[in-house]
Amino acid sequence: SDVYKRQVSTQSTGTVCHAMMRPSVLLCALALSSAAVIDITEHGAIPGDTKSSATNRAVLQRLLQTATSGDTILVPQGSPFYLQGGVFVTGLVNVSLDVRGSLIADTDIDAWPMAENGQSYAHVLHFAACRDLTITGAGGLLDGSGIGWWNRMVLPAVFGKLKGKRPKLLYLEESSDLLVENLRLHNSPSFHLQLDDVTRAEVRNVSITVDRDHQHQLKDTMAASLGQEKLLWHPKLQPWDLNTDGIDPSGKDIWIHDCSILNDDDSIAVKPCNKNCKYSDCSENMLIENMVMTGFGASIGSVPPHSSHNCVRNITFRQISMPQTGKGIYIKSNPSCGIENNMTKTGLIADITYEEVHIMEPRWWAVWIGPQQQHEPNSALGNKCSLDYPVSGKCPTQSCVDFRNITLRNIRVTKPWLSPGVILGNASNPMTGILFDNVTFDEPGWFPYKRKYKCQNAQGTVARSSPIPDCL
Repeated sequence: SDVYKRQVSTQSTGTVCHAMMRPSVLLCALALSSAAVIDITEHGAIPGDTKSSATNRAVLQRLLQTATSGDTILVPQGSPFYLQGGVFVTGLVNVSLDVRGSLIADTDIDAWPMAENGQSYAHVLHFAACRDLTITGAGGLLDGSGIGWWNRMVLPAVFGKLKGKRPKLLYLEESSDLLVENLRLHNSPSFHLQLDDVTRAEVRNVSITVDRDHQHQLKDTMAASLGQEKLLWHPKLQPWDLNTDGIDPSGKDIWIHDCSILNDDDSIAVKPCNKNCKYSDCSENMLIENMVMTGFGASIGSVPPHSSHNCVRNITFRQISMPQTGKGIYIKSNPSCGIENNMTKTGLIADITYEEVHIMEPRWWAVWIGPQQQHEPNSALGNKCSLDYPVSGKCPTQSCVDFRNITLRNIRVTKPWLSPGVILGNASNPMTGILFDNVTFDEPGWFPYKRKYKCQNAQGTVARSSPIPDCL
């Protein structure tokens, strides 16, 4: 596991010389002499004015895009800066964004810019093809003002229909040597922090929160509008995905540590890479440790099959605390086997380890290994696994995604609301190499499997664990 740390620790916030690993003292001195701290208020940004969001976006965009090696763009403390989405910056080298104050996303969704593809809204902050990039803040705030977006997602007839996919709060893609630290991320329209096809990245001391009470009220309102029993849709459970994920990484050599995440979807979701990714054909070599997470999973996936072979491997979660979470350990494939571009779609989930995890009073499944449970608002379920399975609905498995070598070691679950968990392999392609070592439950729930696992089509071994999955 220390390999992850060595691989991502080339990033340094202290000196340009170390971050760039330049051999020449003269070049280092020249770089340091040109570095500048650039305060956005000195270049036209206006704090405390909700009508200045477009101006502030333009200022931040310009300062970031024209920054040179060693520069720091400073968002100072004081009144918040309201920001229209669509800050999109490419090609930065050895630049820092220091959010000491607050950046609050504009609530005017109708004025929000669309991305170039015309199918999605532009992300709040979007960085692409960058190297040696630091986003820091000494506790600074990025607030996505997500409530308006969630309202439209769940109840478009009441609040208005969205024109495309919701934006992410902080999105970094095809970049290397990244450091994200000392920030508070709140109420993103969708994912809070996405690291998409990156390498040598570190995330530390980041706090992520959402207004869960508002999300629960929305879900109850939608359930009532469909005539469903409120008892079935318990406010602590998740009847629909709102996709407010905490941190979603893909790529290789990533270290995420000492963060807290309180959300209502995947707290962490490691996404797959394939042959189309820049840095690796598989999301691999990641360590997630020393985390507190309450949401819907310390998750792998989902991993849908792909004609270029989607892959996640060599991922470790350790020293994880999950108080009153929805889901705990969550490893998930996705449907859609078949042919694409004259190629058979395939996927792999392999060499996954969870160790030293304490899950306290989980409201839904403490352990789920199998198809992704899903159902977004206003969409058909199709061949997907229902969110409320096995209360109702179905949960078909897929043969085109391999599950191999999954280890759960020193896992303690206390007072789960439900039975211990679900392990659902496919009859024609069973899971292999599953190891449960010292996985214990205190007072597991009776419902729905009488304090036992549901376990099908999986092969492996069990040691010092209670209860024992009967198919291993």
